[in-house]
Amino acid sequence: NNATSHTSRSAIKQGMQDNRNRDENSPDNAILNRYQTEEWKGWMQFIFLLYHYMYAVEVYNSIRVMITCYVWMTGFGNFMFFQKTNDYSLHRILQMLWRLNFLVLFLCLTHGNRYILYYICPLHTYYFLMVLGVMYVGKERNHTRWWMRTKLGVLAIIIFIVWDCESYFGIFNLLHQLFLSDESVEGARMGTMWEWYFRSTLDHWSVLLGMVFAINYPITILWFKKIELRSIRRQWMGKMAVAFGMLYALRTWVKGPLTYSKIQYNETNPYYGFIPLVTYIFLRNLTPTMRSYSMELLHEIGKTTLETYLMQHHIWLSSNSKTVLTFIPGWPRINLALVTCVYVLLSRKMHNLTLLLRTIILPDDREACIRSSVAMLVTIAGFYCTAFVVDEMDMTSLMSVGAVSIVCGTLLYQSVMDSTWATYRKAVKAAKRKLEADLGDSDDHITTTSDSEVTEDKETTISRFCPPLIGAMVVLVLGLTWNGFATTGARSIGPLPSTCDAFVNNGSWIPFDGCNEASRGMAYRENQVSSYGMCLPHGNSHIWAWEKQASHTHCRFGHRDETQVKKVLNKRRVIFIGDSMTRNLYSASLRIMGVAGSGAYDATLPKHQGITSILWGTTPVVFKWAPLAVDQLAVLKEANDNSVDGNTAHDLIVLGGGAWDRLHVYATDEDRQSHAATLKELSAEMLRSQQQNAAVVWLIPTTINSQALNTEEKRDHMREEDMEAMRSVYFKNGVLSASSFVLDGPTFTASRVSESFDGVHYPPQVYDAGAQILMNAIDWLLPLNEAEPVIPPQIGKMSNPMLGFMMLVLVGIGLFMFDGFLGFTYLASAFVKGLKPHDLHRQALRSSKKSSHQHDELSDPEANNVLRSRLAKAKARKRAPKAKAKT
Repeated sequence: NNATSHTSRSAIKQGMQDNRNRDENSPDNAILNRYQTEEWKGWMQFIFLLYHYMYAVEVYNSIRVMITCYVWMTGFGNFMFFQKTNDYSLHRILQMLWRLNFLVLFLCLTHGNRYILYYICPLHTYYFLMVLGVMYVGKERNHTRWWMRTKLGVLAIIIFIVWDCESYFGIFNLLHQLFLSDESVEGARMGTMWEWYFRSTLDHWSVLLGMVFAINYPITILWFKKIELRSIRRQWMGKMAVAFGMLYALRTWVKGPLTYSKIQYNETNPYYGFIPLVTYIFLRNLTPTMRSYSMELLHEIGKTTLETYLMQHHIWLSSNSKTVLTFIPGWPRINLALVTCVYVLLSRKMHNLTLLLRTIILPDDREACIRSSVAMLVTIAGFYCTAFVVDEMDMTSLMSVGAVSIVCGTLLYQSVMDSTWATYRKAVKAAKRKLEADLGDSDDHITTTSDSEVTEDKETTISRFCPPLIGAMVVLVLGLTWNGFATTGARSIGPLPSTCDAFVNNGSWIPFDGCNEASRGMAYRENQVSSYGMCLPHGNSHIWAWEKQASHTHCRFGHRDETQVKKVLNKRRVIFIGDSMTRNLYSASLRIMGVAGSGAYDATLPKHQGITSILWGTTPVVFKWAPLAVDQLAVLKEANDNSVDGNTAHDLIVLGGGAWDRLHVYATDEDRQSHAATLKELSAEMLRSQQQNAAVVWLIPTTINSQALNTEEKRDHMREEDMEAMRSVYFKNGVLSASSFVLDGPTFTASRVSESFDGVHYPPQVYDAGAQILMNAIDWLLPLNEAEPVIPPQIGKMSNPMLGFMMLVLVGIGLFMFDGFLGFTYLASAFVKGLKPHDLHRQALRSSKKSSHQHDELSDPEANNVLRSRLAKAKARKRAPKAKAKT
């Protein structure tokens, strides 16, 4: 641990030293410089990923703030770009949309997921378009004093009406109802309308606050420059005044909204999430030295935040971020290291690939960009239609899909080659001529190549057909590989198949040592316990565990909780029929279903009676006391006779018995013959129940601790060897074969037999194992009902006009008092004169206009095109006399 800690400290120190920016006074070290914003995104993404991996729901509120910061940076970054470059060209917009959506659309098409599942991408796209629209309207006047601020003020009013007054006006629903619905889909259980309302409402002020900070950015830079020219005493008095104001607001937020439950906090995040955000920005940029350092590791993570967010759904995690991807079972830390390496490498590769394809498909040339975009959309639409036709014709076998993929891929390849090959050859020739000129070759060695000469070079047969053949081989190999994975490997999490019946009883009790570091740490934090007193081998802690099954069986058994069981048993009717062993299983099942005190020891309650529990207001779970086979037969026959329209009165029937029969009615041959006849009738009734669409479970009697039997009668008639013979009797008379599922009692009790205090019954946790086996088995015993229509909450539920008006006031302060920190900067004026933001505004505006005009002259696309055209004509005029002289 010491070595690891030392290594971590050394890595952090080295990272900080190696990434100091060149000059503390350079523009690269201004507030929120590129190094710093990438680092900011990097550490937030790191925590965000750990939150998902560890399922750390307890820090949800903090993670919510980090998403607010991402959306804030969308407003800040895009505003800064448009304000600086004044570039609203179509290819620039398409390039930005490509950057945000290429990978997510690829994942949607390949995995069949909905766009809303990856909600960060539509969120950033939506707010990018919002920034674009605001900046584009009246763009010629964006650098005047009040026009841009007036537009942002109008945007603030629109946001207030659409989101904070939705319950009164319904504007949000009106604007989005054509594109969204209430249909429950993957990633939007309540429907896409509610999901989008929920996601966008959480941060509906964040993008505007980022734009407010951006428009005041020159003033903020000037403020820091001027205060840092003052004496050390004055400088720190001013900065500390602002810092204390922010920290007081942060303290109020930490003790208030941050402590709320998840649902309560979500309603406050749009209005208070900016507090930790602006506090972090100010403190992170408190001194020039702090602004000049960044960590390379976090900086690199920050570059690929979009790719790491998307790929975590399928690489770091799996099943759309619901399960952990496992390469090396049984070695979680090594597995985490391996999966992380693969995940990071693939994310970086996808990042580079996205940028490379953007350059190729969406070049800076407007016509080429539009042509590529249209061709890409037509190609995707064509492939989508082809897939639809193949699916409708029921031709989705491996061979047909492979053949269609090869044919379509070959056609696509040839189309691309035919449309780009001539241009490519011309570009190669031009590049060769330029290279020769740059190397200083004499004019005599420079030759010109006409278009006819370029087109004379023809493709050979090999060069024409090799790429499609190689592509076909790749498709074939990948198809066979993926088909092998699909048929023999694991699959996404879902209900267990009926084939798992053969394995669900296979398990054992695993000793558990709670005296390790992790357990001691948890005990200290949650229970103020310094150490444990019972440790292995002296302790007696055990956990039920299933044996590992091959991946292709798809039998991933696991602990079931109330939420999971409710999905299957809700509005179902369940009955347990049997003796005290069955009653203990009934109590353990109720504990799983959320009845925590079920089965607790209580000597005042009568033992031999029935119990009825109504769970969730919809699910009756009943226990019928029926210790003898004849009693079980009578109860089951009554249930079958009460069937309605051919369906039994119960969906799940759990029976168990044999101990009382062995003890009381098995002494003579006549008793044995009568018992056998009863079992045959019981088997017939069990089959009858199955015919009436009920799932029937038989509980084999648990292991008997012969030495602990507390009466002479039990020791004479109910020893373990006696009960083993009785289990065989039930098997021979067809009880087990008449069951939908057999729960093997000895499986989960044999190794715990010494804990049977009276020879028959066990501690509650032992029956919990049997109940977990049963709850795993109901996956195939009771298939899920058709999903009931989900009624989403009312759109406008999260609106809050009062807090929205508060945000309207804060935005007004930021806009018309010229403070990106929403008024906090004015606190410094109590100690340092001449630093009020509204006094610095004119000076900052003049310098901003000057730099903007200079940049327009250099980076305006139309001006650059004209410049390139003039340069090309000048070069042509220079070469013309030389060519004539040579001729």
